[in-house]
Amino acid sequence: MKTVFRPFWSYDLHRTEAWLTEMAAQGWMLAGWNLRLRTFSFRQDTPVHMTWQIGYERSANTAVPAAMAAAGWRKHLQQGKWSVYTNPGQPEALKAYPSRKELLKRSRTHTLFFTGITVYAAVIFIIPLTLLTASVITGTPVRVVKSPMWLVTGLAGVALLLLLIAALISMHKIRAESRHFYGDNGRAQKVETPHMSTGRRAVRLRLGWMYSPDRLEKWLEAQERRGYNLYKVGRLGTIFYFIKGSPRLVNYHADYQLAADPDYFELHRSAGWKNRFSTSFSTRKWTIWSKEYDQGEEPPQMYSDPFHRLKHARRIAMYYTLLFLPMLLLYSLNLTVFIGSAGGDGANPARLTNILLMLVSVIIFGSFVSRTWLYYRRLKISLN
Repeated sequence: MKTVFRPFWSYDLHRTEAWLTEMAAQGWMLAGWNLRLRTFSFRQDTPVHMTWQIGYERSANTAVPAAMAAAGWRKHLQQGKWSVYTNPGQPEALKAYPSRKELLKRSRTHTLFFTGITVYAAVIFIIPLTLLTASVITGTPVRVVKSPMWLVTGLAGVALLLLLIAALISMHKIRAESRHFYGDNGRAQKVETPHMSTGRRAVRLRLGWMYSPDRLEKWLEAQERRGYNLYKVGRLGTIFYFIKGSPRLVNYHADYQLAADPDYFELHRSAGWKNRFSTSFSTRKWTIWSKEYDQGEEPPQMYSDPFHRLKHARRIAMYYTLLFLPMLLLYSLNLTVFIGSAGGDGANPARLTNILLMLVSVIIFGSFVSRTWLYYRRLKISLN
């Protein structure tokens, strides 16, 4: 028997499956796995060439789907919602594979969790660094009080740092796995850049438009009516490039998807929409679509169902609230503490600097949350 530790195997499935295939070809057959310890156990056996796939279902279903069974798949192991399938056929001849739908949902949930850890860790590290920097700049002496609790603080810091590293590695692997899954569908996601004609160019900066996507849409449509035709959006989605041409009637839609389905881009493209910008992260994707129409026609709508549009806006507001609310509460708490200490012990330049930094942070993160809910409220009023 041989046991191998692979801590990030579930976020790197295509490599894990290739690894299982290679191990079987070397005579090591998978005998079991431990989901909690992240270990795989192998027994020595006759070398065999077969294709391995790992599946994840919403419930622990022991039956093999009929389409997969007809394609030659057999369930090798199962533990909880996870299953390992094998197929003796050649990979290029296989037409049916285990569904990745539930795995994508799981990856989205874990990405949100790891994002929260990253943000929390960043805030925890930034606050003392900010205080230390402010003290050095203002010349305020720093006093270190002896306490046995420094050991606990140090251990907690090391644990948080290790957790942060694990979160960053996991998010990187989830992103790579997502790109591998979509594969050739990347061509469907390709941004369509129209041919540039000669004319005066204009560059505009729009920061934080994803917190008020409806206002971005109206702004872009107004630019088109003025004759400033959008021909490119910067890599980060904050810089918009226009060229002076003829006025046009163009409807824009900034669409948010937790994960873009492989058919998502082709579906909207077949309906006449053009992809003008897409974020690179497949598990949290913003896409700006455009569609031109003629005078007298009704402006095209990407989603005609009012309930769906409202639910979509609420999902955006909930996502950014969950993302920024912990930071908002943490900075608000620190702001209260600094104001209280300044009132009790007197204000000095370092404390005033810290109060200002905390106040700015509260305003920034508070605006992010409030703007998303104001967007939801505007849409709700317009649909009533």
